[in-house]
Amino acid sequence: MSRNLVEHITPESWESQKPGMSGFNRVRWLQQVVDVLNRPVINRAQASTNATAIAANGAVQSSGIGTQLLQPKRYAEFTIKARVTFNVNSVGPVYVYVHRTLGAIPANGSAPNVGDVIVGGDSFLGGPTANGVNQAGAFSFIDTGLDQSKQYRYYLSAKGPGGNTVNLVNSSQIFVMERS
Repeated sequence: MSRNLVEHITPESWESQKPGMSGFNRVRWLQQVVDVLNRPVINRAQASTNATAIAANGAVQSSGIGTQLLQPKRYAEFTIKARVTFNVNSVGPVYVYVHRTLGAIPANGSAPNVGDVIVGGDSFLGGPTANGVNQAGAFSFIDTGLDQSKQYRYYLSAKGPGGNTVNLVNSSQIFVMERS
């Protein structure tokens, strides 16, 4: 169900009823204002998990947790937010990433698709870990320079010590929205 922050604007309510489309520009401007207000409400996606295990192989691997397709409408950018808690069953470095893709989200444990981009350029969480100890981190980034004619998905990925298991726990999530 669609939510509106402003009631629906009809030309009959805003035109002066005089010939020459006297209210057309006013209605068009008001519709643009409504679009700016509604954009963060209608063009957003969220994905989360309470318990996703990734069988680490030492390379960056998808968690399989990601958003549906989103297309930037007004601006060529999205705001990406993530909150992740993870643990690993070993001692060693673990890193968590947010990827952007034009294709499907790779399955859990798969390598990122060719051409997928690490949002922000690097991991946003990670480093040395202790066996079974939860680590938490948050990410907030404005992903700019997108193509307004394309649709994008965003997903969580991790890199951990080969032969071990990286667990995303405690409602780890990714949230993407178009800002007004």
